[in-house]
Amino acid sequence: MRSFILRLAGFAGAPIISALAPFIILPVISRFVGDGGWANINSGQAIGLLGMVGVLFGWSVIGPVRVARTTDAHERAVILSESLRSRAFTAFLVVPLAGAVTYLVCSPDYRTESVMIAVAMTLGGFTPAWFCIGEGNPRALMLFDGVPKLTASALALPFLLLTGQVFWYPVLLVLLTVPAFAVHARLVRTGHDPAGVPARPTRQVLTSLVPTAAIDAAGNVYGSTGIPIATVGLSAAAASSFASTDRVYRIGLLAVIAVGNAFQAWVLDPHAVNRSRRHVIAFAALGGLGAVGGTAIAVLGPWATGVVFGAAVAAAPLPSALFGAAFFFISCGTPLIRNVLIPAGRFRLVFTATICSAVVGVTTMLIGAAQGSADGVALGVAVAEAVSVMILVLPAWRQFRRESSAAS
Repeated sequence: MRSFILRLAGFAGAPIISALAPFIILPVISRFVGDGGWANINSGQAIGLLGMVGVLFGWSVIGPVRVARTTDAHERAVILSESLRSRAFTAFLVVPLAGAVTYLVCSPDYRTESVMIAVAMTLGGFTPAWFCIGEGNPRALMLFDGVPKLTASALALPFLLLTGQVFWYPVLLVLLTVPAFAVHARLVRTGHDPAGVPARPTRQVLTSLVPTAAIDAAGNVYGSTGIPIATVGLSAAAASSFASTDRVYRIGLLAVIAVGNAFQAWVLDPHAVNRSRRHVIAFAALGGLGAVGGTAIAVLGPWATGVVFGAAVAAAPLPSALFGAAFFFISCGTPLIRNVLIPAGRFRLVFTATICSAVVGVTTMLIGAAQGSADGVALGVAVAEAVSVMILVLPAWRQFRRESSAAS
């Protein structure tokens, strides 16, 4: 347990640094662009997040499982080599697409900056975070993912204050993160000559990733399209307020990611003796986190966003409460998917649940936007996460019981 607590602390460090990074620069950006541009900037980030998912093409889902299940350094180098080739191919297609979509969604005044942010976020698909999670290496996660993002925000701040130009942030983000990703890849592959690695052809790798890529893409459709839908369908002021609510929610999710990452490596450890007990601890921890974090978003969201981003773009009470509910459900669903169903190969079930969630969630968001209601768009986010958990909880419980019985 002591080793797990140390691992949890380490895995929490990188997401906390990633959370601090935008807090350095975003409050300044929000005041420079005002309520007319805040939604556009956040739309660029949201579309860039979808682009990052496209570049990863399922590696963030299945990659940690594959890495966690092997302790052989050469095999891990093979896994990373396969991922780099497949991500280079998907990036060639997705990066320009993310830029084009952002260009169409955003208003002319902040179009260039939003496109640059979308492209920078999309290139984040080359992150080694999933690999570090799988090998249980929080130090590498912090060094090659968290620190470059924090440094980019810190360096961008004086440039932004002196020039008033938002583009410094995405430029520095690319200049600092992409080389860090490259250094990590070189270190992992050192001593493992790619010519001697029996890696699969890129086409075969991409084909094998389709199930997990579909799950990841569908899940992020309802998770990341809220802001673009709000930007197009709501007034500038309402869309910017909604964007602030979403921003607090996204920062809160970093805690879910940190705890989920630590538990995934711990629960799936091939040397684990009492795996059932580890599952139960993971369920309880993430459920408790969801309850506490969801309540905090609901109660403190309007006040916190007013202080951090400015009163003009502060979150409204009801969307904050709905995002708090979404936080609770996504936290509860994380161990069901990552620790039970995906390792058991239940891709079709998870994909079905994700598609149902996306259809219900996006439909609700579109109806809300058509009515000019930020509350309706936020309801779509909450309903999507609730539907996913309701579909998956019983199959995950049955799978958990089967594994527990087999182990005893």
